[in-house]
Amino acid sequence: MIEKNDKHRGKGTKVTFSIPREWLDRPVSLVGEFNDWDREANPMRKRGGNWTTSVVLEPGRRYRFRYVDSWDRWHDDPAADDLVPNGEGTFDCIVDLSESDD
Repeated sequence: MIEKNDKHRGKGTKVTFSIPREWLDRPVSLVGEFNDWDREANPMRKRGGNWTTSVVLEPGRRYRFRYVDSWDRWHDDPAADDLVPNGEGTFDCIVDLSESDD
């Protein structure tokens, strides 16, 4: 699940990424263009039945992202706005902030 809140104190759009813990029983991180694919920048935390983390992103563009677990396995998000080839023979997920609801 991806939840977008574009009224985040004027600093951008707060995007919360959540995946069910039943998908992964080991630590997982959110990686993407917004954190230079840094596995330590956005570790996901257990909340209820989900792994979750939030980032504040600049609106007006699309961002590539994926999840990577502690076993170095990469995971897609079925709730992503789009999927695009990444040159590695797989796909990157997209969170799309290019359009405003205004």
